[in-house]
Amino acid sequence: MSESPGAPVRVAGLDARLLAISRRGDGRHQVVSARLDGRDVVVKLYGRKRPWFPTLARSFGHRFLVGKTGLGARTRCATEGRLLRLWREHGFAVPEVLDLALPEPDPRPYLILEQVDGRTVQTELRDPAVRLERLETGIALFAADWCRRHALAELLGEPGLVHAHPSFSHLLDRAGEWVTFDLEYAYTDARRVETLVAVEIAGFVASLLRAAGPRAGTLLRALVAAYPDHERLARVGRSAAVGRFPAVDRLTAHLPRLRASGPRKNRDSVSALAEALAASSRSSVPTGAAR
Repeated sequence: MSESPGAPVRVAGLDARLLAISRRGDGRHQVVSARLDGRDVVVKLYGRKRPWFPTLARSFGHRFLVGKTGLGARTRCATEGRLLRLWREHGFAVPEVLDLALPEPDPRPYLILEQVDGRTVQTELRDPAVRLERLETGIALFAADWCRRHALAELLGEPGLVHAHPSFSHLLDRAGEWVTFDLEYAYTDARRVETLVAVEIAGFVASLLRAAGPRAGTLLRALVAAYPDHERLARVGRSAAVGRFPAVDRLTAHLPRLRASGPRKNRDSVSALAEALAASSRSSVPTGAAR
């Protein structure tokens, strides 16, 4: 498995094109595109992504420190299949899981997904050739649907509706519709959904700040303007800095100053979000109202 992305490969009886491969682990994790039963599909075959010892150490942190699902290939496959169906059931844009079989057996767990054409949103945020107006339109549509998903996650107490790895690198722009992919991990604690939503919001804001450069402020203001629940956005500053870790989250209930000592990218995103909320609040005050 020494091929590079874009190379032709033969996988389970399919003539395919390699989209991604993880070489740090057992070399068996692959994502390929192919033609199957008359349609274009993506086949995701799960393997171990890291060497054994880092996988064991990270697994401990995932399960007991952060409260996420496991790192094993079968667990990641099962988690992603469950989340894709869950998100799609509630009307969120994700690739469809197809009920198809590979032409030949493969020992790896796998999913066969609809192929979604388009660049990642992160790539478009970084590309100065992409017009700002197009990005503002996309982020406004994203924000409205994002708010609906957060509200539903909190209403149902469903941590699977919270993105556990928030980044615009996990969104594809399909002709203006931003489609979420790569949902291999999920949070597991239904009691902490509100806090986990805040963590996700901070994560996406941090991703926006990294990717959009000088246009980040304008796009963040567009996101805030299109996200209906500003009270939820305001809670991010109280919950997101260290809320990913349940033990630390409980500790900060007694030592609130720890909220200001989370990772710098979280502090920066919380600060930028607070500024965008303040700007939105000022712009919504009618002329002369403060007199």
